[in-house]
Amino acid sequence: MMISMPGRKTLLRFAAALTVLFIAAAPSAASAADEAPCNTAVELCDRTLDQVVLPGTHNSMSNEEYGWALPNQHFSIPTQLEMGVRAFLIDTFYGKPSDESGNLIENTDRAHSTGMFLCHTLCLIGSTPLIEELAKVKDFLAANPREVLVFVNEANITPADFASAVEESDLIEYVYEGSTDSYPTLEQMIASNQRVVMLSEGNTGDVPWYHNGYAGPLQETPYDFRRNEAGDVLTTQGGMNLLTDPATLDSTCRPHRGGSTGKLFLMNHWVNGTLDDSNPLMPDPEVAKVLNAKDVLANRARACEARRGKLPTIVAVDDFGDGDLLGAVDELNGVVRPDPDPDPEPIPDPQPIGPRVIILKKPKTVKVKAGRVAKFKITVANTGDRRAAKVKVCATAPKRLARKPRCVTVALAPGGKRTVKVKVPTRGRAKGRGAVKFTVHAPNGKPKARATLVVKAKKTRRR
Repeated sequence: MMISMPGRKTLLRFAAALTVLFIAAAPSAASAADEAPCNTAVELCDRTLDQVVLPGTHNSMSNEEYGWALPNQHFSIPTQLEMGVRAFLIDTFYGKPSDESGNLIENTDRAHSTGMFLCHTLCLIGSTPLIEELAKVKDFLAANPREVLVFVNEANITPADFASAVEESDLIEYVYEGSTDSYPTLEQMIASNQRVVMLSEGNTGDVPWYHNGYAGPLQETPYDFRRNEAGDVLTTQGGMNLLTDPATLDSTCRPHRGGSTGKLFLMNHWVNGTLDDSNPLMPDPEVAKVLNAKDVLANRARACEARRGKLPTIVAVDDFGDGDLLGAVDELNGVVRPDPDPDPEPIPDPQPIGPRVIILKKPKTVKVKAGRVAKFKITVANTGDRRAAKVKVCATAPKRLARKPRCVTVALAPGGKRTVKVKVPTRGRAKGRGAVKFTVHAPNGKPKARATLVVKAKKTRRR
Protein backbone atom coordinates (compact mmCIF):
# COMPACT_ATOMS: atom_id res chain seq x y z
CA MET A 1 0.00 0.00 0.00
CA MET A 2 1.44 3.31 -1.03
CA ILE A 3 0.95 6.43 1.07
CA SER A 4 0.94 9.59 -0.97
CA MET A 5 3.03 12.48 0.32
CA PRO A 6 1.20 15.79 0.92
CA GLY A 7 1.69 18.47 -1.66
CA ARG A 8 3.73 21.61 -1.21
CA LYS A 9 0.66 23.83 -0.68
CA THR A 10 -0.64 21.47 1.98
CA LEU A 11 2.70 21.57 3.82
CA LEU A 12 2.72 25.39 3.68
CA ARG A 13 -0.80 25.58 5.11
CA PHE A 14 0.19 23.18 7.90
CA ALA A 15 3.29 25.24 8.73
CA ALA A 16 1.28 28.44 8.76
CA ALA A 17 -1.26 26.89 11.14
CA LEU A 18 1.53 25.80 13.51
CA THR A 19 3.00 29.32 13.42
CA VAL A 20 -0.35 30.86 14.37
CA LEU A 21 -0.75 28.37 17.23
CA PHE A 22 2.78 29.06 18.45
CA ILE A 23 2.28 32.84 18.40
CA ALA A 24 -1.05 32.55 20.16
CA ALA A 25 0.42 30.33 22.87
CA ALA A 26 3.56 32.39 23.48
CA PRO A 27 3.36 35.50 25.72
CA SER A 28 3.74 38.64 23.61
CA ALA A 29 6.36 41.29 24.29
CA ALA A 30 3.57 43.83 24.80
CA SER A 31 1.84 41.74 27.47
CA ALA A 32 5.13 41.27 29.28
CA ALA A 33 5.76 45.01 29.19
CA ASP A 34 2.27 45.63 30.56
CA GLU A 35 3.33 43.95 33.80
CA ALA A 36 5.71 46.82 34.55
CA PRO A 37 3.95 49.49 36.67
CA CYS A 38 3.36 53.09 35.62
CA ASN A 39 3.39 55.52 38.56
CA THR A 40 3.68 52.42 40.79
CA ALA A 41 0.53 50.70 39.39
CA VAL A 42 0.10 48.40 36.37
CA GLU A 43 -3.54 49.49 36.10
CA LEU A 44 -2.53 53.02 35.08
CA CYS A 45 -0.35 52.18 32.09
CA ASP A 46 -3.09 52.14 29.44
CA ARG A 47 -4.77 55.34 30.67
CA THR A 48 -4.03 58.75 29.23
CA LEU A 49 -2.62 61.29 31.66
CA ASP A 50 -5.95 63.10 32.03
CA GLN A 51 -7.59 59.80 33.07
CA VAL A 52 -5.22 59.30 36.00
CA VAL A 53 -5.50 60.81 39.50
CA LEU A 54 -2.14 62.09 40.80
CA PRO A 55 -1.28 62.81 44.46
CA GLY A 56 -0.15 66.42 44.68
CA THR A 57 1.05 69.03 47.16
CA HIS A 58 0.31 72.75 47.54
CA ASN A 59 3.35 75.05 47.88
CA SER A 60 5.39 71.90 47.47
CA MET A 61 8.72 73.69 48.05
CA SER A 62 7.71 75.15 51.45
CA ASN A 63 8.77 72.50 53.96
CA GLU A 64 10.01 71.71 57.46
CA GLU A 65 12.81 69.45 56.19
CA TYR A 66 14.71 72.45 54.78
CA GLY A 67 13.89 74.64 57.79
CA TRP A 68 11.37 77.01 56.21
CA ALA A 69 9.19 79.22 58.41
CA LEU A 70 5.40 78.77 58.04
CA PRO A 71 5.88 75.55 56.04
CA ASN A 72 3.03 74.05 54.01
CA GLN A 73 4.68 70.62 53.87
CA HIS A 74 6.63 68.37 56.22
CA PHE A 75 8.99 67.09 53.52
CA SER A 76 11.13 68.48 50.70
CA ILE A 77 10.23 67.84 47.06
CA PRO A 78 12.87 65.05 46.70
CA THR A 79 11.48 63.30 49.79
CA GLN A 80 7.90 63.75 48.56
CA LEU A 81 8.91 62.09 45.30
CA GLU A 82 10.33 59.10 47.13
CA MET A 83 7.14 58.84 49.20
CA GLY A 84 4.82 58.88 46.16
CA VAL A 85 3.80 62.47 45.31
CA ARG A 86 3.58 63.03 41.55
CA ALA A 87 2.22 66.59 41.13
CA PHE A 88 3.75 69.78 42.51
CA LEU A 89 2.42 73.34 42.84
CA ILE A 90 5.50 75.59 43.08
CA ASP A 91 6.37 79.32 43.18
CA THR A 92 9.52 80.79 41.58
CA PHE A 93 11.23 84.14 42.27
CA TYR A 94 14.44 86.10 41.72
CA GLY A 95 16.53 86.62 44.83
CA LYS A 96 19.87 87.60 46.32
CA PRO A 97 21.61 86.97 49.67
CA SER A 98 20.46 89.40 52.36
CA ASP A 99 23.80 89.26 54.19
CA GLU A 100 27.35 88.02 53.78
CA SER A 101 26.51 84.53 55.07
CA GLY A 102 24.27 83.85 52.09
CA ASN A 103 21.94 81.79 54.29
CA LEU A 104 18.99 84.17 53.90
CA ILE A 105 17.61 85.21 50.53
CA GLU A 106 15.57 88.32 49.88
CA ASN A 107 13.31 88.96 46.91
CA THR A 108 14.62 91.19 44.16
CA ASP A 109 14.02 92.02 40.54
CA ARG A 110 15.74 90.25 37.67
CA ALA A 111 18.39 92.94 37.17
CA HIS A 112 19.67 92.73 40.76
CA SER A 113 19.27 89.01 41.38
CA THR A 114 22.01 86.46 41.92
CA GLY A 115 19.81 83.51 41.04
CA MET A 116 16.36 81.95 40.82
CA PHE A 117 14.71 80.46 43.89
CA LEU A 118 11.71 78.51 45.03
CA CYS A 119 10.00 80.77 47.60
CA HIS A 120 6.50 81.26 48.91
CA THR A 121 5.90 85.00 48.39
CA LEU A 122 8.68 86.09 50.80
CA CYS A 123 12.08 84.46 50.26
CA LEU A 124 13.30 85.51 53.72
CA ILE A 125 11.02 82.92 55.36
CA GLY A 126 12.34 80.14 53.17
CA SER A 127 14.07 79.61 49.84
CA THR A 128 15.68 76.85 47.79
CA PRO A 129 17.87 77.38 44.70
CA LEU A 130 15.66 76.48 41.74
CA ILE A 131 18.26 74.76 39.55
CA GLU A 132 19.55 72.69 42.46
CA GLU A 133 16.07 71.39 43.32
CA LEU A 134 15.18 70.67 39.69
CA ALA A 135 18.42 68.69 39.39
CA LYS A 136 17.22 66.50 42.27
CA VAL A 137 13.95 65.91 40.41
CA LYS A 138 16.02 64.90 37.38
CA ASP A 139 18.02 62.46 39.53
CA PHE A 140 14.77 60.88 40.77
CA LEU A 141 13.48 60.41 37.22
CA ALA A 142 16.79 58.88 36.13
CA ALA A 143 16.57 56.37 38.98
CA ASN A 144 12.82 55.74 38.48
CA PRO A 145 12.21 55.41 34.72
CA ARG A 146 8.48 54.60 34.96
CA GLU A 147 7.21 57.68 36.80
CA VAL A 148 5.26 60.59 35.25
CA LEU A 149 5.05 64.03 36.93
CA VAL A 150 3.19 67.35 36.57
CA PHE A 151 4.44 70.77 37.73
CA VAL A 152 2.31 73.93 37.99
CA ASN A 153 4.49 77.02 38.43
CA GLU A 154 3.29 80.32 39.91
CA ALA A 155 6.04 82.10 38.02
CA ASN A 156 7.58 85.37 39.16
CA ILE A 157 10.49 84.85 36.76
CA THR A 158 10.49 85.12 32.97
CA PRO A 159 9.62 82.08 30.85
CA ALA A 160 13.07 82.22 29.26
CA ASP A 161 14.77 82.10 32.67
CA PHE A 162 12.59 79.21 33.84
CA ALA A 163 13.45 77.36 30.63
CA SER A 164 17.14 78.08 31.29
CA ALA A 165 16.82 76.59 34.80
CA VAL A 166 15.17 73.45 33.42
CA GLU A 167 17.95 73.10 30.85
CA GLU A 168 20.82 73.74 33.31
CA SER A 169 19.40 71.16 35.72
CA ASP A 170 19.27 68.57 32.88
CA LEU A 171 15.57 68.05 33.67
CA ILE A 172 14.90 69.13 30.07
CA GLU A 173 15.62 65.60 28.81
CA TYR A 174 12.42 64.39 30.53
CA VAL A 175 10.05 67.26 29.65
CA TYR A 176 6.85 66.48 27.72
CA GLU A 177 6.76 68.22 24.34
CA GLY A 178 3.38 67.03 23.05
CA SER A 179 -0.09 68.52 22.88
CA THR A 180 -2.18 69.60 25.89
CA ASP A 181 -5.41 69.16 23.91
CA SER A 182 -5.00 65.39 24.23
CA TYR A 183 -2.47 63.27 26.09
CA PRO A 184 -0.76 59.94 25.43
CA THR A 185 -1.04 57.05 27.85
CA LEU A 186 1.39 56.81 30.73
CA GLU A 187 3.03 53.86 28.96
CA GLN A 188 3.56 55.99 25.85
CA MET A 189 4.98 58.89 27.88
CA ILE A 190 7.37 56.47 29.55
CA ALA A 191 8.38 54.93 26.23
CA SER A 192 9.20 58.37 24.79
CA ASN A 193 10.87 59.42 28.08
CA GLN A 194 8.79 62.63 28.04
CA ARG A 195 7.57 62.26 31.59
CA VAL A 196 7.26 65.79 33.05
CA VAL A 197 4.41 68.10 32.04
CA MET A 198 5.31 71.76 32.73
CA LEU A 199 2.46 74.21 33.30
CA SER A 200 2.48 77.84 34.43
CA GLU A 201 -0.20 79.97 36.06
CA GLY A 202 0.49 82.71 33.51
CA ASN A 203 2.72 83.81 30.64
CA THR A 204 4.98 81.16 29.10
CA GLY A 205 6.52 83.23 26.30
CA ASP A 206 7.67 81.23 23.30
CA VAL A 207 8.92 78.19 25.23
CA PRO A 208 7.23 75.35 23.32
CA TRP A 209 7.02 72.82 26.19
CA TYR A 210 5.90 75.35 28.83
CA HIS A 211 2.12 75.79 28.84
CA ASN A 212 -0.08 78.55 30.24
CA GLY A 213 -2.23 76.28 32.38
CA TYR A 214 -5.30 78.45 32.86
CA ALA A 215 -5.43 79.41 29.19
CA GLY A 216 -6.74 76.01 28.13
CA PRO A 217 -4.84 73.00 29.52
CA LEU A 218 -5.93 73.17 33.20
CA GLN A 219 -9.15 73.76 35.10
CA GLU A 220 -9.43 73.93 38.89
CA THR A 221 -11.63 74.36 41.95
CA PRO A 222 -11.46 77.42 44.23
CA TYR A 223 -8.53 77.42 46.68
CA ASP A 224 -9.58 79.92 49.40
CA PHE A 225 -11.94 78.12 51.73
CA ARG A 226 -11.79 80.80 54.43
CA ARG A 227 -14.67 82.26 52.41
CA ASN A 228 -17.86 80.59 51.26
CA GLU A 229 -19.51 80.94 47.84
CA ALA A 230 -21.28 84.11 48.99
CA GLY A 231 -17.94 85.69 50.01
CA ASP A 232 -18.50 85.53 53.77
CA VAL A 233 -15.34 85.22 55.89
CA LEU A 234 -15.17 81.91 57.77
CA THR A 235 -13.18 80.50 60.66
CA THR A 236 -10.73 77.69 60.03
CA GLN A 237 -13.34 75.22 61.26
CA GLY A 238 -15.91 76.82 58.97
CA GLY A 239 -13.62 76.28 55.98
CA MET A 240 -13.03 72.68 57.04
CA ASN A 241 -16.79 72.14 57.22
CA LEU A 242 -17.11 73.24 53.58
CA LEU A 243 -14.73 70.46 52.51
CA THR A 244 -16.22 67.73 54.71
CA ASP A 245 -19.99 68.34 54.80
CA PRO A 246 -21.79 66.43 51.98
CA ALA A 247 -24.24 69.33 51.71
CA THR A 248 -21.52 71.83 50.71
CA LEU A 249 -19.15 69.68 48.66
CA ASP A 250 -20.81 70.61 45.36
CA SER A 251 -20.21 74.33 45.95
CA THR A 252 -16.49 73.70 46.64
CA CYS A 253 -16.16 72.08 43.20
CA ARG A 254 -17.41 75.07 41.20
CA PRO A 255 -15.17 76.26 38.32
CA HIS A 256 -12.46 78.77 39.17
CA ARG A 257 -9.38 79.65 37.09
CA GLY A 258 -9.31 77.89 33.74
CA GLY A 259 -13.08 77.56 33.42
CA SER A 260 -14.26 74.01 32.81
CA THR A 261 -12.67 72.91 29.54
CA GLY A 262 -9.08 71.86 30.36
CA LYS A 263 -8.13 68.21 29.99
CA LEU A 264 -6.34 68.34 33.36
CA PHE A 265 -8.32 69.13 36.51
CA LEU A 266 -6.80 70.40 39.79
CA MET A 267 -8.70 69.87 43.05
CA ASN A 268 -7.33 72.35 45.62
CA HIS A 269 -7.92 70.86 49.07
CA TRP A 270 -6.59 72.80 52.05
CA VAL A 271 -7.60 75.51 54.53
CA ASN A 272 -5.07 78.08 55.71
CA GLY A 273 -5.06 78.90 59.42
CA THR A 274 -4.55 77.20 62.76
CA LEU A 275 -7.37 75.19 64.20
CA ASP A 276 -7.81 77.71 67.06
CA ASP A 277 -7.77 80.66 64.60
CA SER A 278 -4.77 82.21 66.37
CA ASN A 279 -2.97 82.56 63.01
CA PRO A 280 -5.03 82.73 59.79
CA LEU A 281 -1.92 82.21 57.60
CA MET A 282 -0.16 79.32 59.34
CA PRO A 283 -0.83 75.86 57.87
CA ASP A 284 -1.81 73.54 60.71
CA PRO A 285 -1.09 69.77 60.67
CA GLU A 286 -4.12 69.27 62.91
CA VAL A 287 -6.29 70.67 60.12
CA ALA A 288 -4.55 68.45 57.57
CA LYS A 289 -5.17 65.32 59.65
CA VAL A 290 -8.90 65.92 59.18
CA LEU A 291 -8.92 67.17 55.59
CA ASN A 292 -6.42 64.58 54.29
CA ALA A 293 -8.36 61.61 55.62
CA LYS A 294 -8.94 59.03 52.91
CA ASP A 295 -12.75 59.22 52.96
CA VAL A 296 -12.78 63.04 53.06
CA LEU A 297 -10.56 63.30 49.97
CA ALA A 298 -12.36 60.55 48.05
CA ASN A 299 -15.85 61.91 48.84
CA ARG A 300 -14.96 65.41 47.67
CA ALA A 301 -13.24 64.12 44.52
CA ARG A 302 -16.41 62.21 43.60
CA ALA A 303 -18.53 65.29 44.30
CA CYS A 304 -16.28 67.21 41.90
CA GLU A 305 -16.64 64.42 39.36
CA ALA A 306 -20.42 64.71 39.60
CA ARG A 307 -20.33 68.48 39.04
CA ARG A 308 -17.49 68.74 36.53
CA GLY A 309 -17.90 65.47 34.63
CA LYS A 310 -14.43 64.12 35.46
CA LEU A 311 -12.34 63.08 38.41
CA PRO A 312 -9.53 65.44 39.42
CA THR A 313 -6.19 64.84 37.72
CA ILE A 314 -4.37 66.38 40.70
CA VAL A 315 -5.49 66.21 44.33
CA ALA A 316 -3.34 68.86 46.07
CA VAL A 317 -3.06 69.04 49.87
CA ASP A 318 -1.07 70.71 52.64
CA ASP A 319 1.02 68.68 55.12
CA PHE A 320 1.34 65.56 52.98
CA GLY A 321 2.03 62.64 55.30
CA ASP A 322 -0.84 63.53 57.63
CA GLY A 323 -3.96 61.60 56.65
CA ASP A 324 -3.94 59.21 53.69
CA LEU A 325 -3.61 61.04 50.37
CA LEU A 326 -2.01 58.04 48.65
CA GLY A 327 -4.77 55.71 49.84
CA ALA A 328 -7.47 58.09 48.56
CA VAL A 329 -5.75 58.39 45.17
CA ASP A 330 -5.45 54.60 44.89
CA GLU A 331 -9.17 54.27 45.61
CA LEU A 332 -10.07 56.89 42.99
CA ASN A 333 -7.80 55.18 40.45
CA GLY A 334 -9.24 51.76 41.26
CA VAL A 335 -5.82 50.48 42.31
CA VAL A 336 -5.71 47.68 44.88
CA ARG A 337 -2.42 47.24 46.70
CA PRO A 338 -1.40 43.89 48.21
CA ASP A 339 -1.65 43.67 51.98
CA PRO A 340 1.65 44.24 53.76
CA ASP A 341 3.57 41.16 54.83
CA PRO A 342 2.27 40.27 58.34
CA ASP A 343 5.55 38.54 59.19
CA PRO A 344 8.34 40.56 57.56
CA GLU A 345 11.96 39.45 57.60
CA PRO A 346 13.86 40.91 60.56
CA ILE A 347 16.14 43.81 59.66
CA PRO A 348 19.76 42.67 60.01
CA ASP A 349 22.15 44.52 62.28
CA PRO A 350 23.92 47.34 60.48
CA GLN A 351 27.29 46.45 59.01
CA PRO A 352 30.35 48.67 58.85
CA ILE A 353 29.78 51.10 56.03
CA GLY A 354 33.35 52.04 55.17
CA PRO A 355 34.08 55.47 53.71
CA ARG A 356 31.02 57.49 52.67
CA VAL A 357 31.75 60.84 51.07
CA ILE A 358 29.02 63.42 50.57
CA ILE A 359 28.87 67.03 49.42
CA LEU A 360 27.68 69.14 52.33
CA LYS A 361 26.63 72.28 50.49
CA LYS A 362 26.03 73.41 46.92
CA PRO A 363 28.84 75.69 45.67
CA LYS A 364 27.93 79.33 45.23
CA THR A 365 27.79 81.19 41.92
CA VAL A 366 31.16 82.66 40.91
CA LYS A 367 31.51 85.76 38.74
CA VAL A 368 34.84 86.63 37.10
CA LYS A 369 36.18 88.67 34.21
CA ALA A 370 37.17 86.81 31.07
CA GLY A 371 40.68 85.36 31.29
CA ARG A 372 40.61 85.13 35.09
CA VAL A 373 40.44 81.96 37.19
CA ALA A 374 37.10 81.21 38.87
CA LYS A 375 37.52 79.56 42.28
CA PHE A 376 34.70 77.32 43.52
CA LYS A 377 34.60 76.06 47.10
CA ILE A 378 33.33 72.50 47.61
CA THR A 379 32.87 71.12 51.13
CA VAL A 380 32.99 67.31 51.32
CA ALA A 381 32.55 65.12 54.37
CA ASN A 382 33.20 61.48 55.22
CA THR A 383 30.16 60.13 57.07
CA GLY A 384 31.52 56.58 57.13
CA ASP A 385 33.52 54.76 59.77
CA ARG A 386 36.75 54.32 57.80
CA ARG A 387 39.30 56.64 56.27
CA ALA A 388 38.74 57.81 52.68
CA ALA A 389 42.36 57.85 51.53
CA LYS A 390 41.89 59.35 48.07
CA VAL A 391 38.91 61.56 47.33
CA LYS A 392 39.11 63.31 43.96
CA VAL A 393 36.97 66.40 43.26
CA CYS A 394 36.68 67.15 39.52
CA ALA A 395 34.75 69.69 37.48
CA THR A 396 33.54 70.16 33.92
CA ALA A 397 32.68 73.58 32.50
CA PRO A 398 31.22 74.74 29.17
CA LYS A 399 34.02 74.88 26.59
CA ARG A 400 32.84 78.27 25.34
CA LEU A 401 33.55 79.73 28.80
CA ALA A 402 36.50 77.84 30.26
CA ARG A 403 39.36 75.45 29.74
CA LYS A 404 39.37 72.02 31.37
CA PRO A 405 39.89 72.37 35.15
CA ARG A 406 42.27 70.17 37.12
CA CYS A 407 40.97 67.75 39.75
CA VAL A 408 41.78 68.24 43.45
CA THR A 409 42.60 65.21 45.64
CA VAL A 410 42.15 65.07 49.44
CA ALA A 411 42.02 62.48 52.22
CA LEU A 412 39.22 62.38 54.78
CA ALA A 413 39.29 60.81 58.22
CA PRO A 414 36.09 59.16 59.56
CA GLY A 415 33.68 61.96 60.41
CA GLY A 416 36.02 64.53 58.87
CA LYS A 417 35.25 67.25 56.36
CA ARG A 418 37.34 69.46 54.05
CA THR A 419 36.66 72.51 51.92
CA VAL A 420 38.60 72.37 48.67
CA LYS A 421 39.02 74.99 45.97
CA VAL A 422 38.47 73.92 42.40
CA LYS A 423 40.00 76.40 39.97
CA VAL A 424 38.27 76.92 36.63
CA PRO A 425 40.38 78.96 34.14
CA THR A 426 38.13 81.05 31.91
CA ARG A 427 38.85 81.91 28.28
CA GLY A 428 40.09 85.35 27.34
CA ARG A 429 37.20 86.15 25.01
CA ALA A 430 34.47 84.36 26.92
CA LYS A 431 31.18 85.97 27.90
CA GLY A 432 28.00 84.58 29.44
CA ARG A 433 26.91 82.10 32.06
CA GLY A 434 26.82 78.34 32.27
CA ALA A 435 26.71 75.39 34.64
CA VAL A 436 29.89 73.96 36.16
CA LYS A 437 29.32 70.32 37.14
CA PHE A 438 31.30 68.81 40.02
CA THR A 439 31.84 65.10 40.59
CA VAL A 440 33.43 63.62 43.69
CA HIS A 441 35.16 60.33 42.90
CA ALA A 442 34.98 58.42 46.17
CA PRO A 443 34.89 54.77 47.31
CA ASN A 444 31.11 54.77 47.78
CA GLY A 445 30.12 56.31 44.47
CA LYS A 446 30.12 59.65 42.70
CA PRO A 447 28.34 62.44 44.59
CA LYS A 448 27.52 65.33 42.26
CA ALA A 449 26.77 69.05 42.48
CA ARG A 450 26.62 72.02 40.19
CA ALA A 451 27.12 75.78 40.36
CA THR A 452 26.79 78.70 38.00
CA LEU A 453 29.78 80.39 36.40
CA VAL A 454 29.28 83.96 35.16
CA VAL A 455 32.02 85.33 32.88
CA LYS A 456 32.05 89.06 32.18
CA ALA A 457 33.59 90.26 28.95
CA LYS A 458 37.04 91.80 29.23
CA LYS A 459 37.05 95.54 28.59
CA THR A 460 39.12 96.57 25.60
CA ARG A 461 41.23 99.71 25.74
CA ARG A 462 40.78 102.33 23.10
CA ARG A 463 43.86 103.94 21.57
